Amino acid sequence: MGAYRLLLAVLVAVSHMGKLFMGFNPGVVAVISFLWISGFVMTSLIERNYKAPEKIGRFYLDRALRLYPQFLFYFIASCTVIYFLLPGTPQWAELTFRNIAANLAIVPLGFYMFGASGTWILPPACSLGLEMCFYLVIPFLLIYRARGVAFALSIAVFIPACLGIINTDYYGFRLLPGVLFIFLCGSYLYKPQAKGLVIAAGTAVAALIFVAIMAGWIERRPSNAEVAAGIALGIPAVYWLTKLKFHRIDEFLGNISYGVFLNHFVVIYFLHGLWPITYFDWHKVATVLVLSFLLSAVSYYCVERPALTLRHALRAGSKDRVREVREGEATA
Repeated sequence: MGAYRLLLAVLVAVSHMGKLFMGFNPGVVAVISFLWISGFVMTSLIERNYKAPEKIGRFYLDRALRLYPQFLFYFIASCTVIYFLLPGTPQWAELTFRNIAANLAIVPLGFYMFGASGTWILPPACSLGLEMCFYLVIPFLLIYRARGVAFALSIAVFIPACLGIINTDYYGFRLLPGVLFIFLCGSYLYKPQAKGLVIAAGTAVAALIFVAIMAGWIERRPSNAEVAAGIALGIPAVYWLTKLKFHRIDEFLGNISYGVFLNHFVVIYFLHGLWPITYFDWHKVATVLVLSFLLSAVSYYCVERPALTLRHALRAGSKDRVREVREGEATA
C-alpha cells in the first residue's frame, strides 16, 4: 500500500499547484482514500495493541509519536522560510502566537473555517486536524462497539451535505461528522466479515451519486463530486491493496509519503521566495515533486525513524502489560 499512499500524496501536492484532471480536484479524491486507509490501519493497531479502556492513553501517545516529529520539523521549516523569504505576504501575517499555538495543537486546524486557526503556514496540515479528531473517537467506537451507530449518524450528516441542504464543503468533506463513515468503512475492511462487507459494498452507492452529480440530477457543489468519486474508487483500491504481500520498495515509498504530503508547500514557499511563481507549468510541478521526494527521504531517516523506535517500544510495553494481566488471572 506504500506506493498507493505516495501516489495520493503526489495528487494532493499537484492539486495544491492548481492542476485539475478533467475538471476534478485530484487532491480531494486522494484525501478520501487517505481516510479509508486510516480507518483500516487504526483498527488494526487498536485491535492488536490498544483494545482496552486503560490503553487509550497509550494509543494517543502512539499517534502523537507518528504525526508530530515530521510535522514539527516541517512546521518550523515553513515558519523559517515564510519569515525570511515571504515578508508582507498572507503567510507572513499568520506568524502570530495564536496561530502558531493553534497549528501546534493540530486539532484546531480541522476547524479553521470557524476561525480556530490560520491555514497558510502549513496548509496540508488542515487534513491532519480531521485525522486527529478521528483518532480521538476511534478507540471508544471499537472498544464499546459503537461503530454501527456512528456510521449511521455520519451518513445522516453526509447526505444532506452532498445535496446542499447544509454546507457541502464543511460537512461533506472537512468535518468528522460527515466523513466518519468513510473512516469506518476502512475500519470494517480490517476484518471483512459479512457485516463489514455489506456496509463497505453499500458505500459503492457513491458511484451512483457521482453519476447523478455529473448528469445534473444532483447539483454539483464544492467537493461533492470528488468525494463521491473518492469513495467509489477507494473501496476496491484499499480492499485489494490490503491483500498484497510485503515488499521493501513498497515500504520505502510509503515511508516517504507522509513527508511529501507535508513538505510540498515548504518547497513551494522556498522556490517562490527565490523567484515569484505565478503559474505552475509541469516543469515546475516536477521540480517541486523531486525536491519534495528528496527532502522527505531525509526527514524520514533523520526525524521520523528515531520516533519509530519509541512507538515500537510503546506497543511492546502494551503487549507485556496484557501478558502480565493474563498471567495474574491464571494464578488468581
